[in-house]
Amino acid sequence: MLDSARRRQRQLRLLDLYGSLLTDHQRHILHLAWELDWSYGEIAHRERVSRTAVYDVVRRTTANLDDYERKLRLERAQRV
Repeated sequence: MLDSARRRQRQLRLLDLYGSLLTDHQRHILHLAWELDWSYGEIAHRERVSRTAVYDVVRRTTANLDDYERKLRLERAQRV
């Protein structure tokens, strides 16, 4: 398992690589959560949704980014 700093760096790289494949809403939520380091509670309050809704968007979108990388391998290609 990656430590939290390395995991965060990887998440941001995947967002850079595959962000255009996400919806505007998904990109916005990940921007707040990952780039601005807002808590799910802060995001939920701003977006007027539940913390669970924010968590679900982050979890599903993270899975999508991992799936894109598994299929397209752009991150891996950049490291070579």
